[in-house]
Amino acid sequence: MPFRQSKNKIHCSIATSLVILGIAIGLNACVSPNNDKKPEADKKPIPIFLFIQSSPDGKTIEGIVPSDLVEQFGSLDRVIQSIPVGSKFALMQFGKPLGMFQVSAVRGSDAFGAIASFKVQAPAESDKNQPTKILDPAILRQPNLTIVASDHINTASDRTYFFNCPSKIQPLILEKSRNLFLKLGANQASTSQVAIASLVCADIDGDNQPEIIAGLRLDNPIRPAGFDPQVWKEFLSRSALERQEYSMLVMLRKSANGDWTSEPILTHTRALSYINDSVSSYALYGIQEINGDRYPEIIVQEIGLNSLDVRVFTPTVDTQGKWQWRSYYQNQRSLNIVQ
Repeated sequence: MPFRQSKNKIHCSIATSLVILGIAIGLNACVSPNNDKKPEADKKPIPIFLFIQSSPDGKTIEGIVPSDLVEQFGSLDRVIQSIPVGSKFALMQFGKPLGMFQVSAVRGSDAFGAIASFKVQAPAESDKNQPTKILDPAILRQPNLTIVASDHINTASDRTYFFNCPSKIQPLILEKSRNLFLKLGANQASTSQVAIASLVCADIDGDNQPEIIAGLRLDNPIRPAGFDPQVWKEFLSRSALERQEYSMLVMLRKSANGDWTSEPILTHTRALSYINDSVSSYALYGIQEINGDRYPEIIVQEIGLNSLDVRVFTPTVDTQGKWQWRSYYQNQRSLNIVQ
């Protein structure tokens, strides 16, 4: 649709104008699937960031701090203060370390969300022969980079998370996932309009076979396609149920009999409330094992019309093998988001 094409351009503009998505994670929000308690020393916050791009000279890195984390700390300033000067970070790509750097200062701003701006510390004269102290510009241009506190990296791991997706899997994803929107309140007739907003194949459960992680959308079928204020006024005067729009992040797993099942990770229901309003889209952006169990945390990019956010989820698996996901920052908060 013309509107979707326009909205995609807006998303691309936002993604290129922002430089880094940043996340600081607290282990005190984390519990392993078997509910083993972690030692007190392991409960210190672990800074993590999603890297998109740095300044041309590589001396500044900016990132968006997730709103859940800002809420947990109470303010962006407190999040910034929790990251000590001199902190060392490794650049990771789906769990693999590619480089390392150290920061000399951190600042915050509220543009396009909560942004942290990091100044990269220049290596001392005696350290200039240390390759881990200097970022290779080629690394900074890599996609899907996460930045993890260097003292929490398992460099001995040979785990491979990322896989190339099989061709022509989109019909399978839609077939197995459409009915999940019925539980959000969508009617059966509209589920034929479910669309794939993002797609990544990754090994989440450690069996060396990829799961399918897809961001799905169900746009409101009667929302105005243009920006005519009068048309939007008429649309916004309708009941909240008539203005609903839906999105979700799902994981498709292959069962023992060879069939695929789709499970929701994150769902979002929104009653559109202003001109050109739209529900956010979700995309899996990174994977990093943090809390010492065999299940990796996933880092999700939330793309709005004029904002970006980051969410981090950690899985638990019950005795029946059923996967459940919760926020890494505020595990008491439901992942079924209704606005």
